[in-house]
Amino acid sequence: MKKRKMLFIVFLTTLNFLYCADMFEEFKNRAQQQYVDPFTKDLTGIICANSLNTAESLGLFKAVPPSIGLDIGVSLVLKNVSPENVILNEAFKDMGFKYIPFSVLNLSKGLPLNLDLIGRFLGSSDFVFYGIGLKYKFLSLPPLIPVVNCAVGVFYNTLDVKKILKHTSYSLNIIVSVDKIPFVRPYILAGIDNAELVVDEEVGIGEMKSKFNNGMRYEVGLKLSFIPFIYFNLGYSNIYGVDGYSLSLGAKF
Repeated sequence: MKKRKMLFIVFLTTLNFLYCADMFEEFKNRAQQQYVDPFTKDLTGIICANSLNTAESLGLFKAVPPSIGLDIGVSLVLKNVSPENVILNEAFKDMGFKYIPFSVLNLSKGLPLNLDLIGRFLGSSDFVFYGIGLKYKFLSLPPLIPVVNCAVGVFYNTLDVKKILKHTSYSLNIIVSVDKIPFVRPYILAGIDNAELVVDEEVGIGEMKSKFNNGMRYEVGLKLSFIPFIYFNLGYSNIYGVDGYSLSLGAKF
């Protein structure tokens, strides 16, 4: 199982970098405000999507079933390129695949008071992404034997592409999940995203900035677990009016 998971991570990471190379090369060629703004919008969507797939808290420690409140996984988002995004439509014109891929490694740790601390990471020598988030489960129904959980999650993300751009984003998410159905846990999520992209001076003429505000994102999905400690989830997203799809694989200890 560990070998398969490692191969899966390598596959997602390779896919990510192959497409990113074309994305950012085309970005350098078309670093003009009218092209950068829709690029910022699409980039924000794939980064902020698929950050949460359950409202249940991990907990600092649980005796039954035994758990140390740790979740390690990898996630992939595929988002359809927006029609107005000239940069990405041009970058992918010969590929026959108009979806932007973005995969990240995730690490979550349960804390007291129904809080989870979440870290996200992907990087190489020229491409570094990291994010940090905090999730709080604020409601369980019914209270004594919780079936439905509700949580809020906030995230800060930054993507730094060496000598090309720096992108920062903030998101607020509300998620509701049903956590007592055997093997299957459905969830729904609504999120609002804000971001800023700064073009490196080596690419643009002077400093160029692009902002994206209050983008609404909706997600539905299923978190599936047929093997103890191992899960995967499949999701569909409406990201600012454009379709997106997500896949995650992880282990919960």
